[in-house]
Amino acid sequence: MRAIGVGFFTIFFSVASFAQTTAPLEVVNSAVAAVNDLGRQVVLGKMKTSLERMYPQWKERLSRRLGGEQQLEKQFDDALAEMMKQGTSMVSFKTYGFPKVYEVFPGKKTEIVDGKEVETLINTKWLLLIPTEVRYRVIQQQESFVIESKGYQVAIATKNKLEWTFIDGAGLTVQDLRSLFISLPVDMELPEIQRRVVPKEELLKQ
Repeated sequence: MRAIGVGFFTIFFSVASFAQTTAPLEVVNSAVAAVNDLGRQVVLGKMKTSLERMYPQWKERLSRRLGGEQQLEKQFDDALAEMMKQGTSMVSFKTYGFPKVYEVFPGKKTEIVDGKEVETLINTKWLLLIPTEVRYRVIQQQESFVIESKGYQVAIATKNKLEWTFIDGAGLTVQDLRSLFISLPVDMELPEIQRRVVPKEELLKQ
């Protein structure tokens, strides 16, 4: 059985190792809308939405690292409390640019060809890297300023459902993603993460 399994994955990865592709527009629009809704919920103060919609296998991994899901939630709550203590609040969230699209998660599809069942190797999930721009207002000692953070969300969904879950790109590496989705290319490039203080004159123009 082990030899059969290795053979299957070897064949699959030989045809799917360069997984970046294009997706139907409705798939891209669905993923972008889901990311924007996630951001909107967080801006409205529903912070735990990001935990609730986290990609399950990634959430499980983070929980194991911290000693359980309760510890993960505690760390999340502690981070929120620290933000409030520092006078920091999220004021806006949006997606921008065009996502990078990948097909991941090997599987098989059975089709009838000339009256016979034929198994075809396929990728069963969409994975999109969607650039985001988040702005935070920081109030310290009666002064306020705005920090802009450009990053990305990884949106994942089974192809026939498009029920999206997410991995935040902050601190994420290619190795992290490939440990979850081995068919992703070794040399894939992740969106750049940048932070800056927004000049006050720029804010006045908006």
